[in-house]
Amino acid sequence: MHAPSYKKSCKNFPTAVTLKSKISDCAGFTIIEIICTISIFLLIIAGILKIQQSFQEREKQIRTRTEMVQIASWLEEYYDLHGDYPRIVAHDDNQGTVLCSALHGKDPNGNTPSVDKKIDLVATSLKEINDKFIDPFLSDYIYYYKLRTDNGTWQNPSYILISKGPKGQQNPQRNLSIAKGVTVSAAGKIDGNPNGDIILTNGGFP
Repeated sequence: MHAPSYKKSCKNFPTAVTLKSKISDCAGFTIIEIICTISIFLLIIAGILKIQQSFQEREKQIRTRTEMVQIASWLEEYYDLHGDYPRIVAHDDNQGTVLCSALHGKDPNGNTPSVDKKIDLVATSLKEINDKFIDPFLSDYIYYYKLRTDNGTWQNPSYILISKGPKGQQNPQRNLSIAKGVTVSAAGKIDGNPNGDIILTNGGFP
């Protein structure tokens, strides 16, 4: 009776080198697949964030225009009360403060009337910081009273209200009062490219 032979069956078992090679191959493919998956995932996340940012910016622009229309309505009420819009010196750096204090009750010359004559026109919640109205982009609204040009005619027929828009900083294209290349008609209508600014006059938006 012969003892069972395991020589042939042992050939079916992989050697240590073969096992190591197969494990390495599997691990290599797995790492590549993981890197590809992560890259695709990051691209999808970046795309979603960009779309979300675009929607948020659009929503802020809509809110900004709504707030500007509200401020414009207060300015018209102010005009009905005082016969003029809040007055400021041309290109005054405090124009935002002048606008805010005027709508909270000061007269066109910046004087505070007596309590019984003081009328605060700001009837709804509008963000205010340092006595200035702040737009949804966290920049103060810029207000300009009508200005005279060098030849003595009115450049701004009534007032100009400006939001710096998505840039959130002083627009280098703006030449003092309004964006470069923008003109305002006698009816207060705006023509030209505001270069990122959101501009409103008594003639409306561009």
